Amino acid sequence: MRIIILMGKIKVLYLVLLLGMLITVPVGVIVLKNPTIPIMYRAGILGFIALWTGLMSFVIYRSRKSFEKVRNIKEIISISENEISFLKPLRAEVGYFDAYAYWSSSGKSSHYHVFKSFLRESEEAVTSFKLETKPFLLSIAQDGTGDIYLPGIRILNDEYKDVVILYAKPSYEVRFPLESFVVSANGDFVEARIEEIENGFRISVSANLSKARRAKVELVSRRKRVVKQLIGDTKNIGVFEKEFLNEPLIILGYYDQVSPLGILKGGKFGRIIAGHGKFILRLALDIPFRPDIKEEIEFEVAPKAEATSWGL
Repeated sequence: MRIIILMGKIKVLYLVLLLGMLITVPVGVIVLKNPTIPIMYRAGILGFIALWTGLMSFVIYRSRKSFEKVRNIKEIISISENEISFLKPLRAEVGYFDAYAYWSSSGKSSHYHVFKSFLRESEEAVTSFKLETKPFLLSIAQDGTGDIYLPGIRILNDEYKDVVILYAKPSYEVRFPLESFVVSANGDFVEARIEEIENGFRISVSANLSKARRAKVELVSRRKRVVKQLIGDTKNIGVFEKEFLNEPLIILGYYDQVSPLGILKGGKFGRIIAGHGKFILRLALDIPFRPDIKEEIEFEVAPKAEATSWGL
């Protein structure tokens, strides 16, 4: 079992505030002592400095309070292989945490956008909840772009308000519509044969290339954001395996602090595509100075049906 606790780093915020003060305080002193600067401009500059300092102080205060809630919840929970229990009853929303994120650029700066919601299925008093085999998705590129869709709870008690406990319990049934598919162009030919394995699939590639540099196999997730993962590449023959997440995952954090990038860093994933839903398997010829020539098949991954035993 892998447990990710998203706490953030208050020291970084304090460092930003300190550096800002080291810059803005001397500027403020210079502005006040310079009688040639009109009063209106001096008031504007000093107002901006005061506003920036106030906002940073508020951000630090909010961050400290949220991280304290996460620390407090750690003291009253117990995690086992199939259940999370609490030392006292808590009011909580039960449902799904749904989020996606991407980067945008404006001039020399970049901004990370995160859109999230908690999809409530019920509200109840809980002393424990089981880690059930439910659909989930972790689809996150190396830069934090991607989607997360995880079952869990959002706590409502004031002392722990907006702390979320999310989880993924791996169980996969992979369904491919074809056993093999091919790509050919200008004398180049590549065939991929697909075999289901536990927690994923195996691809056997056979290529005969003259103009293409290589044949490659990619896994593509297309929910709200597109995330690609190279499964393998070869110039002739290759066998590649894609194994989804194969151990239970628990994520504990404050609602506002949970994001695809946070989970990527907290779990020390390089990138990750794992879970359930519809995916694309892409077979492509890498042609120099030209777009890839490719074929794609859509396949589905669902939670594996649990075996039922019958007795008399």
